[in-house]
Amino acid sequence: MSLKVGLPRALFYHTYYPLWQAFYAALGVETVVSPETNKGILNKGIKCVVDETCLPVKVFFGHVAELCEAGADYLFVPRLVSVEKKAYICPKFMGLPDMLKASRIQQPPLIAPVINFVKVTPLQKILDECAAPFTRNRVKINRAWQKAWQEQKQHEENLRKITPHHDLTILLLGHDYNVYDRYINMDLIKKLQQLGCQVMTAAHIAREERDRQIEKFPRSVFWTYGRNLIGAAYHFMEQPGLKGVIILSSFGCGIDSFIDNFIIRRLTEQKIPHLNVVLDEHTGEGGLNTRLEAFVDIIRWRRDYHQGYVSPHGQYLGSAERNA
Repeated sequence: MSLKVGLPRALFYHTYYPLWQAFYAALGVETVVSPETNKGILNKGIKCVVDETCLPVKVFFGHVAELCEAGADYLFVPRLVSVEKKAYICPKFMGLPDMLKASRIQQPPLIAPVINFVKVTPLQKILDECAAPFTRNRVKINRAWQKAWQEQKQHEENLRKITPHHDLTILLLGHDYNVYDRYINMDLIKKLQQLGCQVMTAAHIAREERDRQIEKFPRSVFWTYGRNLIGAAYHFMEQPGLKGVIILSSFGCGIDSFIDNFIIRRLTEQKIPHLNVVLDEHTGEGGLNTRLEAFVDIIRWRRDYHQGYVSPHGQYLGSAERNA
């Protein structure tokens, strides 16, 4: 019977799942992915961590518990410190292996390589640790990595394929694990599409373009997700057409607390409609639906009736006199 590696469908999974699934498949290792997030998984995670933990980490622990019950032989939980030079990942990614070891979850051995490109961790060392329970053949390991890297690049290229065909485009800004987890965000993308909106995310914008746009920001941004969001927002501001921005964040996220504020200030200056949605396990779907419908309706109403003085983001823009 072949060994199985468990991949929790949470946090970094939503960004890098093609990479690691393809890597282990090329090594001939079976991967087990936890189901999509649901109420049961969230409740399992809530029981494993303190109340102050943010929603995405609670969900992650629920997915780990689900994989342990499914009988995974190993859990892939890398210690993500940095995936690019001069920028870091959120601290909760860095501490996941330690948090799991301190939890009450009865878990299999962890595959937890340190990924830190600020200190230039040798790629070969990372790959050797990832493959150590299964093979030490570096030729096989490197071939598997090349195939996996191609899968990841193809995945990112596919995400960028978008054909605008709606009158209103909404940029949905947020960490991948909030944007693409349909349970956490209550199927937000589908709701917007049902309202007749074209939905864009930061992944629809090429990494090179986001990096170019971030250079316009007056300060250095040391968080990878923050750089992605600001770069995507700056790019979107330059695009023509009817548009709005929804900023999706988790309650208690320290990075988002100031990154979102920077973006909101800039959007306000440009008079681009925006909506800030903060999620936790108590967020109600009815309230979210009402806010989305009102946000979309008022953007279209301002266009159709030339009511430019009505702000869709709560700021008074000046005189209420109608144009003659």
